[in-house]
Amino acid sequence: MIKVEVTKIWLGKVSIRDYVYKKALKTKQSLGITHGKEFMIIPYENLKKAKQYTKTIIKSKFNDKSYTLIDFEWKPYKQPDTTQGTLWENTNQKKLESI
Repeated sequence: MIKVEVTKIWLGKVSIRDYVYKKALKTKQSLGITHGKEFMIIPYENLKKAKQYTKTIIKSKFNDKSYTLIDFEWKPYKQPDTTQGTLWENTNQKKLESI
C-alpha cells in the first residue's frame, strides 16, 4: 500500500499528486490516505474512479517536479457499530427462549 498524508479536505474531497496516483496504478497497490487521525483506504480496483477536476500544472516548491492533482471523495474509515448487532441478537434470543 502506498501511504499519503493530506492536510486539506475541500468540498468533501482530498487531492493527491498525480505521480503518487500513477505509481499506485503501475505497481497495482492500494492507496492509503490519512488526514489528521482519520484515514481511508482505496483498493487498487477503485483507483480508476478518481476525478481530475483541474488541469492546472503545479510546480513543487522543493524540487523541479511538476504535477497535477487527482481527487477522491473523502470517506474515512469508521469503526463498525457492534452494539446494534448485539441488541438485535439479544432480542431474537429472548424470542427464541420464549417459544
